[in-house]
Amino acid sequence: VVHPRRHELVRGKKTHALSFYEVEIVRLLHERAGEVVSRDELLEKIWGLQGGSSRSVDNFVMKLRKKLEDDAAKPRHIVTVYGMGYKLVV
Repeated sequence: VVHPRRHELVRGKKTHALSFYEVEIVRLLHERAGEVVSRDELLEKIWGLQGGSSRSVDNFVMKLRKKLEDDAAKPRHIVTVYGMGYKLVV
């Protein structure tokens, strides 16, 4: 369960703090659940950047997966669509 206003993610009995950018990534992916959201779109809508490095997005997604997934190396909820971006599977 994600609590955006409190910047928290609760998984089981454990609560994880979320950064501003992590909350915004979750919010955008949730709004478009099941659809692919490109790294460029995430950069533009969250960071306000056009044509920047998508490594920042990848790093924040990796941090989110560690908090959200059972196995961050084999994500089931924040899935990479290679060559396109990420999608949220609920």
